[in-house]
Amino acid sequence: MVEQKQSAIQRIQVGLVGLVVVLLFVTLADMVLDRVSDGPQAGGMPDAAPLIADKDATPDEPLAELGVTPVAKETDAERAAKDAAKTPLSSAPVR
Repeated sequence: MVEQKQSAIQRIQVGLVGLVVVLLFVTLADMVLDRVSDGPQAGGMPDAAPLIADKDATPDEPLAELGVTPVAKETDAERAAKDAAKTPLSSAPVR
């Protein structure tokens, strides 16, 4: 009879300890979630620019904004390609 009473008390103690542990975990998780939701949404700096730019937006190129484009020097291969494009395609001599 005494053993059954001790066994019942031990079960009640284990159950109560389990409930306290679950309550502590839930409280800790709630605190963490509250802290995360209170923080800034933009990654730490409220005035920071977005990391991913819109695909429709024009790129930030100062020369393009002014309407000026840089001119690259022609290479020998580009000159040869231009000359080949200017020559007629037929092999018949021109009179």
